Amino acid sequence: MNLQRTALAFSLLAVCALHAATAQTPSWGKLLDEAIANPALEPARTALLEKAREAAAQPIIRRAKVLAEVGQNRTWLDGRTGPLEPEIKEQFALAMSDFAACNSLAEELPTLAAGYRITRDPALLNRIVAQLDEMTSWSPLQRPGWTLYTPGHRLPADGKDGNWLATGCGVRAIGDTLDLLPADSLSPELSERLHALLEGEIAGVVDDWQTKRSWFIRSDNPNTNQWVLPTEGLVRACLILGVEQHRDAYELGVANLMRAFDAHGAHGEFEEGFGYARFTVTSMLHAAHAMAVAGDRRAIDHPFLKRFPVWFVQHFQPANMVINCFDAGPAYGAAEASRPFLSLAATCTGSPAARWALANQVSGPSEDLAGLAARALPPVGQQAAPALFAVYERAARVNWRDSWDANASGVWVRGGHALDQHDHQDRGHVNFIARGKPILIEAGTPSYHHKLMMTHYSSGVGHNVLQLGTEEPEASSDPGKNITHPGWQKVHTVAPITVKRLDLECGEAQVDGKACYDGLAKWDRNVAWTTNELTIADDVALAEGTANIVLFRWHLATESEVTLEGEGTSHTVTWPGVRIALTADKPIAVQQVKLPDNTLQGHDGSEDPKNFHTCVVVQTPVQENALLLTTKVETE
Repeated sequence: MNLQRTALAFSLLAVCALHAATAQTPSWGKLLDEAIANPALEPARTALLEKAREAAAQPIIRRAKVLAEVGQNRTWLDGRTGPLEPEIKEQFALAMSDFAACNSLAEELPTLAAGYRITRDPALLNRIVAQLDEMTSWSPLQRPGWTLYTPGHRLPADGKDGNWLATGCGVRAIGDTLDLLPADSLSPELSERLHALLEGEIAGVVDDWQTKRSWFIRSDNPNTNQWVLPTEGLVRACLILGVEQHRDAYELGVANLMRAFDAHGAHGEFEEGFGYARFTVTSMLHAAHAMAVAGDRRAIDHPFLKRFPVWFVQHFQPANMVINCFDAGPAYGAAEASRPFLSLAATCTGSPAARWALANQVSGPSEDLAGLAARALPPVGQQAAPALFAVYERAARVNWRDSWDANASGVWVRGGHALDQHDHQDRGHVNFIARGKPILIEAGTPSYHHKLMMTHYSSGVGHNVLQLGTEEPEASSDPGKNITHPGWQKVHTVAPITVKRLDLECGEAQVDGKACYDGLAKWDRNVAWTTNELTIADDVALAEGTANIVLFRWHLATESEVTLEGEGTSHTVTWPGVRIALTADKPIAVQQVKLPDNTLQGHDGSEDPKNFHTCVVVQTPVQENALLLTTKVETE
């Protein structure tokens, strides 16, 4: 391990924390004023103003009142609505449209307010006032029904399932807009109605925690984004209306926020993977920044926020890919899509890793308010680059690359932690990129309503892992359904990773996956790699006296047919620039199939699969009690 690099990183964090503690945290309005006064930022201001004018040209978002209105007036219809029973269909659709509306406005309204602060254009203010006026009727911001995402679910007897994601996004939209608007921009009557709305949000969130209404409160689960977003709404609403008038509610919110920070990994690991990290930590950052502006630094100085950006940037893999385990969507292009989040992290925390990534791994800060503020930050040198490799026990992952160049080589290996959430049946999965060329991939994650989500994406079918038997998983409309057939991995199981070597030249790690399957006595997967080759040794043994088909999949980063040769215990798989040698201690059969993809460039997550990659399936022709399989990947 590179202990000197790690020590340097922590020293830099300590210096940054000391500097931040002695400085006044500026509000979004003050940050924008500084940007307005900076001639060097004129192109970025112009880009932000263009976004504001584009938003102003859109009609306001109007709340859907009945199912037929969901999907109209810039609202969103969740695709999971279709199979639901008539008695819950409308409630679910309305609740999810609330989240989508507030999530959109959390970006749109502050952009409009920033545009107005820059220009004092009354057309922009009129557009803001019209949307805020509409929002004052959205009480609560999050209507009940978000728990009704699958047939058979019903609301409690009181018809409430608690505040949720729309709560945080909606209060953020209002809070940031009020911060950015010049004083006295809104009429006293509109301000009073907005304050009344926020009073209701405070009372609702407090009541949720007092009654333990929501599932994440009853189960005491601060890891989930569903805990964080209502907490952000509570904290922000109290700050807007006055902490001293809502001291108990504010302290409840701060305590819940701190518990969410504490729940994640000690080295900045986020519980739900790369994709959900962007969403949830955005909420954490906004809450922490608003607290710091008010003089409360308990959140902004928390070690998790200091360390998280390094963990996040270490997801960036060569070839414009990212580590997309968990429900993280596609791998290709996801780093570039992270520009708004990196800009927010850099602005709120001053993170050297976030600032370095903006300058060296993506095309710079985003064209929004956070990006404008990030452009004013002083540059950092290459010493701010995160370490090229890491082991994260809580994230159950080893990641490695040999340089930060786009044509570098990269590997990540997945284990499993008992507290994983939004995880797939992917214990033992291996990804490999050789000199800028992806070789081994996973299927990725489409939308939750995708008809193949459970069968081909989140299940073992979508990953480079072991399967016992040939029975395929059954389709399910419930994204939370676990596949419990003995041949399939159990979710949330522990699969420890032991690192044998990890340095700039190579790595070697072993995953113990025996707990992932019923009736399995051993599955040791040893993975060793260099910049241009990777070897996976699988040692599988079933319980004494049992036998089954032993099957592995290798998802390849190609849509083309590959060449298969060999027989008995030795086979090869080749395509241009790549050779995979398969050697076993018992006869194996090898075939190639096309499987749906949401990982590679140009692929999408549409419900009807249009995108496929080649997958090599290796299995014993007959039931066996054990198998030793070596898979060696060599590249030119």
